[in-house]
Amino acid sequence: MDLYYHPLSRQSQKALIALYEKQAHFYPHVVDLTDPYARREYQRIDASGLLPLLRIDSGEVIPDATIIIEYIDANIEQGTKLIPQQPQDALQVRMYDRLSDTRLDSVIDNWVIAKRQRLSNQIKLKQLENELLTTLDNFDRRLATQHWLCGDSFSLADCATIPCLLALETEFNLLDYEHIGRYWIQAKLRGAVNQVQEEVALALTQNNKQQGL
Repeated sequence: MDLYYHPLSRQSQKALIALYEKQAHFYPHVVDLTDPYARREYQRIDASGLLPLLRIDSGEVIPDATIIIEYIDANIEQGTKLIPQQPQDALQVRMYDRLSDTRLDSVIDNWVIAKRQRLSNQIKLKQLENELLTTLDNFDRRLATQHWLCGDSFSLADCATIPCLLALETEFNLLDYEHIGRYWIQAKLRGAVNQVQEEVALALTQNNKQQGL
């Protein structure tokens, strides 16, 4: 399998956590979509130009982090089972995967844009911050009775949520939350998450060097 991704893409981080949890063997291909040549070359594989993308041995390409995780969980027996077999449990996991993507990940993107335009967009920035805080409060209440986001086992929902928390860690001081704080500490001790954090740190260091910071 070949994974096309970028370490600073939260959706890529989501897929990476899952692949490491499944102990999957894959060839990593880091794609810098800000580079015009790299983007053109990648669009030869996937015209949408979106990351991540998994190319399996048959040559078929699988887009979207959630679909990639569904595929590897169904086809790789080893490692962590990321989607429960019981339909009701699986529904909860898929629901919180969607909530993380729509109420955290996509809002973070808008929040970052609003921060760059702070002087002209303070009202929008405050609205987005409040939206993020509301979602974090909801997740904190849920984690009062859950070890991981959907029960005792690490799942697709955690793969989706952890990259968002990584992006919010310093801005929202996650350790101030009683239950998210505990969850975040235990997540960072997990091998798959630790591997992704190392890739993110390396990518940030390389970016800073390129920018002369």
